[in-house]
Amino acid sequence: FLQPVLQGFDYAMTLDTDGYFPAPILSDPIAEMHAGDYVYTWSHLLPDLPGAVMHFWEYSLMYMRMKNIHPLGTPILRQFVNEDDIRWNYQLYMNDIEIVKLDWFRSDPYQDYFRYLDSVGGFWLHRWGDHAVRTIAVGMWLPEDKVYEMDIPYGHQNYCKCSDAHPDKECIREGTIGGS
Repeated sequence: FLQPVLQGFDYAMTLDTDGYFPAPILSDPIAEMHAGDYVYTWSHLLPDLPGAVMHFWEYSLMYMRMKNIHPLGTPILRQFVNEDDIRWNYQLYMNDIEIVKLDWFRSDPYQDYFRYLDSVGGFWLHRWGDHAVRTIAVGMWLPEDKVYEMDIPYGHQNYCKCSDAHPDKECIREGTIGGS
C-alpha cells in the first residue's frame, strides 16, 4: 500500500494468477465500490487452516488489549469471533480477489497494526498471510457500510461461484471436465 508505484491511485484490485471468471461479469465492481464509497470489497469467505495462522489471533488479541479494542466490539468482528470464549473462527475475507481503498490501508491505525504484527515475527516464523491481517483490521475499524461483498462470477483453486447474476449457471472446475 505504501509502494511508490501506488501513490497516484485511489484503489487497488488484487486478482491471483490462478483466479478466473467462469461467466461474464455483468457489473463493474470498482465502479460499485466507488459509487458506494466502500473501503474494502471482497468476494468470498473461507476458513483458514489453524496451522497457517499459528499464534496470529493471540498476537491480535494482545494488540487489541494494548489499544483498548474489544474483540467483540464491532458487528464485523462478531462475525469472526466466538462470543463464548473470544476465539477466532478462522473465517477470512479471501483476498485472491479484492478491491481496497488505498488511503485507508495507508492510514495510521492499519499501518500500526501491521507494524506490530511484523515486529513479533509472525510473517516470517509462521507464514501469516495478508488475508488474516486485512480481515481482522477491517473488523476492528471499519463499519459494515464501508465493506462490500462483490457479486461477480469468480473461481480460485477449489472455490467457484457464478454469482446471483447467473442463476442458471453452475461452476465447473477445470479438473472436473472430462470425468477424471
